[in-house]
Amino acid sequence: MSMKSIVWIVACLSSVTVAVAAESRPNVILVMTDDQGWAEVGFHGNNVLKTPNLDRFAAEGTELTNFYVSPMCTPTRSSLMTGRYHFRTGAHDTYIGRSNMNPEETTIAEVFADAGYRTGIFGKWHLGENFPMRAQDQGFQTVVVHGGGGIGQFADYPGNTYWDPTLQYNDTLKKAKGYCTDVFIDESIQFMKDSGEQPFFCYLPLNAPHSPFHVADEFRADYDKQNLADPDGRKWVAPIYGMITQFDGAFGRLLEAVEKMGQRENTIIIFMSDNGPNSTYFTAGLRAKKGSVYENGIRSPFVIQWPQTLDGGRKYDTPAMHIDLLPTLADACGIDLPADLKVDGISILGLLHGETQEFQQRYLFMQHNRANVPPKYKNCMARRGPWKVVGNQGGPTGFELYNIEQDPGETQDLADKHPDMVKAFVREYESWFDDVTTHLRCNDGMPYPTELNPEQKLDFRFTWQDWWGDKTGWRPNNYGRWRMSNPGLIDRFDISIVPHRQHHGQAATVKFIWMDKTIVKELDDVPSQVELTDIRLPKGTGFMEAQLLINGKVRAVQEVRIRAHSTAKTK
Repeated sequence: MSMKSIVWIVACLSSVTVAVAAESRPNVILVMTDDQGWAEVGFHGNNVLKTPNLDRFAAEGTELTNFYVSPMCTPTRSSLMTGRYHFRTGAHDTYIGRSNMNPEETTIAEVFADAGYRTGIFGKWHLGENFPMRAQDQGFQTVVVHGGGGIGQFADYPGNTYWDPTLQYNDTLKKAKGYCTDVFIDESIQFMKDSGEQPFFCYLPLNAPHSPFHVADEFRADYDKQNLADPDGRKWVAPIYGMITQFDGAFGRLLEAVEKMGQRENTIIIFMSDNGPNSTYFTAGLRAKKGSVYENGIRSPFVIQWPQTLDGGRKYDTPAMHIDLLPTLADACGIDLPADLKVDGISILGLLHGETQEFQQRYLFMQHNRANVPPKYKNCMARRGPWKVVGNQGGPTGFELYNIEQDPGETQDLADKHPDMVKAFVREYESWFDDVTTHLRCNDGMPYPTELNPEQKLDFRFTWQDWWGDKTGWRPNNYGRWRMSNPGLIDRFDISIVPHRQHHGQAATVKFIWMDKTIVKELDDVPSQVELTDIRLPKGTGFMEAQLLINGKVRAVQEVRIRAHSTAKTK
């Protein structure tokens, strides 16, 4: 009897854990694009967008048509990595300190590495810029990533564009050659080839089609000719579609490489996105966009292929979620999760084999807020079976109710017709919210600290991406602090303070504050970089600040870099 038949029988008996011999453990390739909406693929009825490789992959694979992610990218990434709702992880928003994931979380990379897999990430991490929150600190052995939430953002390498970006290759910076999507795909292919007989977990969180919407003319030319625009009149559609078409070609090359390596049959390959789209040119009738808990904000395309085990050409509309991927992939690969690991997701391997009934009755929840501590009842949803409750009023009333099977566009609010159902859903939501936000509420949403540890070979870089406070933002008139820990493993430091360019040439006072230690430097002419050398920093955990005082007003600096002093000895 074939392995495929054995797995099917086990699934039908509702025991879906696959006993996989070590020598036949499947590889895993998880491809996740950035801001690619559920309808931004040809196989969901988009007749303008050309995605032939994705369309073929979907036709030959198993598709979950109601697969949910978070409305924004960092929350999805933290839930995917941990199998837990993002509020638990600390990484619950995309910037100003809220994208630092608790380093005590157990990640899917750590689970697979402990089971003997080679682990690699190629693309966008966005869960912490410094030790101990980097990808290489969280279980990934091979790391090729850009900084922050996108190429060209403040936390990324200065001056980066989508072509020839300077990337982090583990503990070094290296200028890559080519368009970013091709670079990440090519690096992942090399990683897989280098794995030899060892099974691999390859995570490809690509940054396309996230802004800035840059792509070669050859990929956007046909879309430009059509003068495409979204309902708000924005001309983003052509470059976004060009980026997706470019990715589609690279995805085809990835599949071909796996085939040539002879690994396709026993490799699990997943395609998904991290949240809803920026553009609403074509939504297949789904409501809203990125940032919202309506369907077009949180429903992701999701297709999985595992030729050796899963039959292709199937679709299931039973709801599932990103928190399910860690337990599902561990289950598929015969990996036992640590006994003390508490995940919110469940293995949906049975669902992928066609068992849908047992998965229909669980509640799934989602909420997103741009706040240090999320407010209850705001931009939240609960789903069970065909029913979905949405809360937007910020209070315990005013919830909307939709039957998603009959009304996927969420056009008919049925709350008045089913008040008892709404009350039941809201009670479940309230219990969930109180549970998953406990830590955030107890510490006012304070981010996890960077540790000045010599294990990080590159400079410690602190930007607007990860500062924290009531006045933070991404503008020169914002201000914040960075939460830090100094365990005393390095004797002395050199510190570079980078003022914002609009303040260059002005008279100013620079203050560097580390807990109760303050260094002051008067400047007649603000340079592009202020240097403080051979500085001793007190041990402990607290906040670091870098102030630029101009005419009595505190102005933001663009970044602070800290490195071990060249003559210092690490302990």
